[in-house]
Amino acid sequence: MIATQAKPVTILTGFLGAGKTTFLNAIIAYKKDIKLAIIENEFGKESIDGQLVIGAEENLFELSNGCICCSLNDDFYALLETLWGKKDSFDELVIETTGIADPASVASPFLTNPSLSNYYRLKRVICLIDARLIENQLKETEEARKQISFSDILMITKTDLVDEEQLQNVKKILKKINPFSIVLIGNKENYPLKEAFEAEPNKLITVKAPKFAGNFGVKHDHHQHDDVVSLCFYFTETFDLEALFHRLTVFLNFQAKDIYRVKGIINAHNQEEKIILQSVSYDLSLATGNNWTADEERLSRIVFIGKKLKPEGFEKMLRQCLYNSNLAKDYSY
Repeated sequence: MIATQAKPVTILTGFLGAGKTTFLNAIIAYKKDIKLAIIENEFGKESIDGQLVIGAEENLFELSNGCICCSLNDDFYALLETLWGKKDSFDELVIETTGIADPASVASPFLTNPSLSNYYRLKRVICLIDARLIENQLKETEEARKQISFSDILMITKTDLVDEEQLQNVKKILKKINPFSIVLIGNKENYPLKEAFEAEPNKLITVKAPKFAGNFGVKHDHHQHDDVVSLCFYFTETFDLEALFHRLTVFLNFQAKDIYRVKGIINAHNQEEKIILQSVSYDLSLATGNNWTADEERLSRIVFIGKKLKPEGFEKMLRQCLYNSNLAKDYSY
C-alpha cells in the first residue's frame, strides 16, 4: 500500500568528534511536540552513542554491524520497513551516521529508490563542522570533503574555542567548497535549529541571477579550496530533460569517483514544474519541485563539486543538452 504522506527524513553527518549526538539531543528537545524515530549508526558492535541519546528510547533504533554508508544491506531496508509498520508512532525520521560515513550513500535509497520515496522523503542533510579541526580534516581526509560537499546545511560548532578571524576563515572555506549550502553557527547552548529545520531543500541553491546579454546565455562561477572545486552553471535556455539525464548518467558512470556532488534546479522544455537534479555516487536522481511562478525568471542552476574539476568540459556537455542547442551562443564574461 502506498503511503498517503511520506515521512520527512533528516540525515546528520559530520566528522568524528564534531558533536553529532549533542546536536541530536538538541533536536529532540527542540521538537518535543513532534514524535521522532531515530536511527543511530554505530561503527562497532558495542553501543555507545545510543546510550547518550536522551528521551528517545521508544523509537531509538541502532545499527551496530558496520557503517551504513558502506553496507546498505538488508538490515537497513528491513529497519525502514519495520519503522513504516509503526508509522503512527512517529512523525519524522532522523538518521545519525558515523563520523566516517559518506552521506551520499546513506541518502541514496531515499533519492533513487522510487518505491521507498513513497514512504520516506529526504528533507535535509545537516553536517556538523568542528571549527577548530576542520581545516586539518579537509587536508587529511576524503570523508570530511564528501560530507561537506553533499550536505544542504553546514553547522559550525565549537566556535567558543576559536577566535573571530578563524571562524570567518572557516565560513569562507565552506562556501568555496559548497557555495549553495546554508552555513549556520551554533553551540550546544544555542543551536539555530529554527533556521536549520525551516530551510526548504528546493530553495537551498536559489541564488541571485547573473546578468546575461541578449535572450540566451550561460554563465559559470568557479570556486576552489585546495583540490576541491565547485563549478556553478546558469542557463537561461530550456533543457532537453532526456538528453540531460542520459549525458549526466554516462558521465557519472566514468567520473563518479571524482564527483562529490551534483545538484541543480532545471528549467525543462514544456514543463511547468522545476526539476530537482541530484547525484548520489553513480546514480542520478530527478524529481519534480514547485511550479515556476509568473514573476520568476526560469533560470537553470547546476553545481558540480569534486576534485580538480575543469569548467570547459562541463559547459560543453551541458550545452549539448539544451533543448534547442543550435541557438546556444558563446558569451564571454
